[in-house]
Amino acid sequence: MPESETEEIDYYPSGWDEEIHDEYYVEWVYQEDPTIFIRLDGTMGEGEYTVTPITGVNTDGEEYVTKPISGLSREEAFETAATLIYAVNGTMGRLNQESDFTGDME
Repeated sequence: MPESETEEIDYYPSGWDEEIHDEYYVEWVYQEDPTIFIRLDGTMGEGEYTVTPITGVNTDGEEYVTKPISGLSREEAFETAATLIYAVNGTMGRLNQESDFTGDME
């Protein structure tokens, strides 16, 4: 697993890229499909972090936003982002029939 360059997350799953735009704006992008990513945005001020899972982009370039989670502290935002990264990673692994994620299907 790659080591995060943020102070709040130790590691994130292989197959993802961490894109740090600044200390308040970070995205974790799924390498196999870069239209799937988790965005952490704290640019609205302290205690006003939002984590947004993006599950695709349509032909007009509009992002499919599942449901932003807003009003989070910095710590809560990074914990939420990490949870979503691992949840999406596990779902993608299962859908791609990767053995690490399909043990209960055998």
